[in-house]
Amino acid sequence: MIVAALKQEVEGLPNQILLTGVGKINATKVLTDYIIKNKPKHIINYGTAAKVSRKVEVGKIYEVRKFIQRDMIAVQLGFETYGTPFGKNMIKTGLSHSSFGRDDLICGTGDNFYEHIYRITDYDMADMEAYALASVCEDYNIPFRCFKYISDDGNPKQWEENCKKGVELFKDYVRV
Repeated sequence: MIVAALKQEVEGLPNQILLTGVGKINATKVLTDYIIKNKPKHIINYGTAAKVSRKVEVGKIYEVRKFIQRDMIAVQLGFETYGTPFGKNMIKTGLSHSSFGRDDLICGTGDNFYEHIYRITDYDMADMEAYALASVCEDYNIPFRCFKYISDDGNPKQWEENCKKGVELFKDYVRV
């Protein structure tokens, strides 16, 4: 099953796309309900992300295997940066034998839009669902792959112009 947040990100793909809506709560709820009802063999996430580091380029697609919650910061209580208190910190997932994926990339998921005015070196791209999707798949022991098209550098107008451009690259890699 292919999972995405928004319809405009996946225009041109077959109709069998599970749309979650934006954010970690929506992604968690929709994917959990789907898994319970359908028991899929694997989940593929495709969506857009903002460029954060120099390791990624706007206009390219990447398979990502590491995920953190970029808006989970509890260091004041003695926890690691981006560590979920009493829960999961970084989630590592995906097929390690895939030649397309890069083990050095980290996707930072948050319930806010990444703005290019922030330069952070702890993750390479910013989205709003991947950590939640990876977490649900890990809980249900379902293989998870994640493809992110870098649509912008934190500029909403740039996202609007580019969000539909990654679908063809995604189709080439997963043979949809």
